[in-house]
Amino acid sequence: MRKTLFIICYHCLALLTLFFIAELFTRLLMPKIKPQVSDSSIIINNLYNNSHGLKPLSQGYSVGAQVKINRFGFREFNSKIDTNKNSWLLLGDSVTMGIGVEADKTFAGILQTLNDSINVLNPSVLGYAIEDYKNLSQHFLITRDNKFKITRVIICWCLNDIYIDTPDFETPGGSLRHFLGDVLKFIRARSRFYMLVKTLLFDRPRSYYLFDERFYADNRTELINAVDKIVEIKNLCDNKIIRFNLVLLPYEYQIRNLADLKDKPQQQLSNLLSKYGIQTLDPIRFFKEKNINSKNLYLYGDGIHFSETGHQLIGEFLNKYFNCQHRLSVAGIPLE
Repeated sequence: MRKTLFIICYHCLALLTLFFIAELFTRLLMPKIKPQVSDSSIIINNLYNNSHGLKPLSQGYSVGAQVKINRFGFREFNSKIDTNKNSWLLLGDSVTMGIGVEADKTFAGILQTLNDSINVLNPSVLGYAIEDYKNLSQHFLITRDNKFKITRVIICWCLNDIYIDTPDFETPGGSLRHFLGDVLKFIRARSRFYMLVKTLLFDRPRSYYLFDERFYADNRTELINAVDKIVEIKNLCDNKIIRFNLVLLPYEYQIRNLADLKDKPQQQLSNLLSKYGIQTLDPIRFFKEKNINSKNLYLYGDGIHFSETGHQLIGEFLNKYFNCQHRLSVAGIPLE
């Protein structure tokens, strides 16, 4: 009996030792793998009607990057908000928030750096979807009576923004998260080796794209709802004489094969919105022109959230478009 117990303990100790060695080497050799956790202390419930939001004057970490929130409830850049300036309001989820990336290196931060004559307001946070964008637009433009002198509203659309109360256990890997939630959270927050093995064994970017793509089929309730809500926000902006843009952010799997871009969901949404006079901004071909390995544009093992390089490209794309619009406006050429 003692011998059997000794053998079991010995093998357990050996496995733990091997795991810690693997963890150590993973951290040393692959620093781009970040802890998969975001501090809940930076989020407050029901900040914008029934939508949660960034907690003013809070700070924490999200996927290894520090996140500071200014007194207005926006992610803080090096340049401070000047209430005498006009502002652009960015509405997005964790992609636009820029998890895993320093604030000034996100595309929102890059836009702010390149356009110092305006404020770039970024209240985006994890878990947002189209209903939240409606709540925030109403809050800033109506409830707050456009206190920040917003002249442009930019929805940064991620494919999963279309969700309507989609249970997490239905999403890729959701069943496992449902049964091992706390255990997986603990491991994801502390083990880089786990992320390495998971990425090598599973193609989660592909799984998430295929899961989200189905919501863009004809006559899906989610698609109809998304179009209706976007049109509502656009009409609100029109009534306030505020420019409106919708940017279509691609998933990694969509640009993995540059010879076969998988942009059907974006095309479907664009076609429907065009019936209401809404033109979308789609950077997918801009990405193709750059000819960069898709894996380098996103966080490690992540097919949705951009890396610093990905944020740089989105920032470059948007700045190029907005500067072009400005030149046309100065020249007296009508804008869409």
